[in-house]
Amino acid sequence: MPVMHVLALVLLLASAVAAASEPELTGLTPLPSDPAPAELIRDSHYWISNEDHLELFHDAVKDKGGVYLGVGSDQNYLLGAWARAEVLVLMDFDQSIVDLHRVYRLIFLAAETPEEFLRLWRRESRPEVRRLIQQSPGSRFEKAKLLRAYGTARWAVERRLNRVVAQMEKAALPCFVVDAGDYAHIRGLYAGNKVLIARGDLTANQTVASIGRITKRAGKKMGVLYLSNAEQYFPYDGNYRSNMRGLPLDENSVVVRTSGQRGITHVKGTYYHYNTQSGSSFLAWLEDAKTRDVRMMLRYAPDTGKARGLSRLDTGPAEAREVFKQKLLAKRTSRKARR
Repeated sequence: MPVMHVLALVLLLASAVAAASEPELTGLTPLPSDPAPAELIRDSHYWISNEDHLELFHDAVKDKGGVYLGVGSDQNYLLGAWARAEVLVLMDFDQSIVDLHRVYRLIFLAAETPEEFLRLWRRESRPEVRRLIQQSPGSRFEKAKLLRAYGTARWAVERRLNRVVAQMEKAALPCFVVDAGDYAHIRGLYAGNKVLIARGDLTANQTVASIGRITKRAGKKMGVLYLSNAEQYFPYDGNYRSNMRGLPLDENSVVVRTSGQRGITHVKGTYYHYNTQSGSSFLAWLEDAKTRDVRMMLRYAPDTGKARGLSRLDTGPAEAREVFKQKLLAKRTSRKARR
């Protein structure tokens, strides 16, 4: 056989082996856990979201597809359904929230409809859900953790889900615990092993880095990166910047976050500012040494005009700062003219 044919065959076999060894992004994909935190924020488990205006994120995340990576609890199912995510990666540095997601999994798989899902979170369904946990795979130790998470969080989750139904009805938006299509999408992800759950820390060096590598090797793009208000609790250090750069973000990706920090506008009557940002803009800001934390970026994010306290950032630091500077100059000129 000619040498060129042999080389071609070797290359073909090598590429086939490489393709076969590419990890699939599924619920069976092993993700390393970061070390548990030394302490929890305010020494509390955030069993439910207290972000009461998630409808402000609907247009930004709608039909983004791709991989959805989010921290926290119930809000990920609302946003992930709107995004029609291909894969959900659910992560939190609190092991109890990770355990709660595993309970969500059992209830999603047991309930064929959103009505049945809500019923299973009610008080009278406790014996039924406990049986689901006891009959699920895993060690006695693992089941004990799920029972503890469920027993502690159940009442709060039921109340939260009812509140989300009312909020989304008021906003005239679909909700995964009412809309059959949204519910079927999340349930289908669980049924198809397309939900990964891990204990991870945005500022540590294991979980997020692994998610980035596996997602890229699987040929997937990040559709939505949901950070909640986590960034307000840490600086943009080397680990965090490296983790975020390692995710396959681009101009079509969207980063959604909230922040309760001072010095930026908050939605009326709430703790939070709501921000959406293109993936390419976020990557550009991460390269900027002057941006030492999220507030130093958000102060340059212009309000969308749809609601006070909702901003959108699609530019890099140089352009955003110049626009901000020109606005300040225009305000000063206007004040002088009025005098």
